[in-house]
Amino acid sequence: MNNDGELTEIMEGSFLLPLRNIEELANEYGKGGKLLIETPLGFKGVGLELARYLSNKGFNVYLSGRNVWGACDFSMVSDYRLIIHLGHALPLNIFRIINNNLRVIGQKHNGDVISVEIGNNSHVVFAPVYYKPQPELLVRLRETAGGIVETNPGMLVAYASPYRLYASEIAGMFDLPIAQGPMTGCFIQFPISSPVLFVGSGYFYPLTFKLLRPRTTVYLLDVFRNMVEDVEHVYRRYLAMKVRMLDEFRNAKLVGIVISRKPGQLRQDLVNPLIKKMRELGKDFVIIELDEVSPDFINNLPVDAVINTACPRWVLMI
Repeated sequence: MNNDGELTEIMEGSFLLPLRNIEELANEYGKGGKLLIETPLGFKGVGLELARYLSNKGFNVYLSGRNVWGACDFSMVSDYRLIIHLGHALPLNIFRIINNNLRVIGQKHNGDVISVEIGNNSHVVFAPVYYKPQPELLVRLRETAGGIVETNPGMLVAYASPYRLYASEIAGMFDLPIAQGPMTGCFIQFPISSPVLFVGSGYFYPLTFKLLRPRTTVYLLDVFRNMVEDVEHVYRRYLAMKVRMLDEFRNAKLVGIVISRKPGQLRQDLVNPLIKKMRELGKDFVIIELDEVSPDFINNLPVDAVINTACPRWVLMI
């Protein structure tokens, strides 16, 4: 690891991590107990490097092999003194759900890192992992995005947490305003303007703007595929799928209402209103508890339709 100021280069400079801030919180909360590091699948190498570093500092460190999909998805295992959750922002809506389910005693901001103390005397540290901007990619992205920026002056640059540094570079090279903070797939902490230039990869995040404000024009500047496109056609395809699901739901006789025990996804407050609605519609129902809502589980449930309360992105599935 090469420690350079607030952010530390890891994995041959591919990623940047606020290592110093993480280590300070580990010293404050993790001494004398077990630490668990968890990451999304794409950041397992980052988690491994951090585990090795902290182990060499005398900590008793474990690296989780499970995938985590967001800050809503951190582990709650009682024998870990500290959970270090890498790679995701902690949006306000998820913090509220965590507080409702676990009783947050306090939180602390240490640079880019947020630590949360919860009611069972445990701490969770939410720390970002940033892609380090590569000069050759930035040159290509400038050429790719130039035409869109020229026809949309003043467009807002938005990003998910891992792409913050790329977004800053893009905003700077075109003199564009940048969002005041990262977005997630279920929460945007700033006013949605139009048009938006999302700097990242894939459709999941830019579609959030369309789901919350359909008239917004959203361009995806894909960092790794070096392409820019209006996501309107993707949004219309997903909208058509949702309309079809709702139409098929009308014919469903047995409905599964799925809840999750993940600390940032458990929405017990939705269950009773859904039960009331199913009874009004004359549908049979069963409440199903899942740790992770995935096609492997959903496709094997003996029900006609599934209402998923665990994630606001996909509330109804057939």
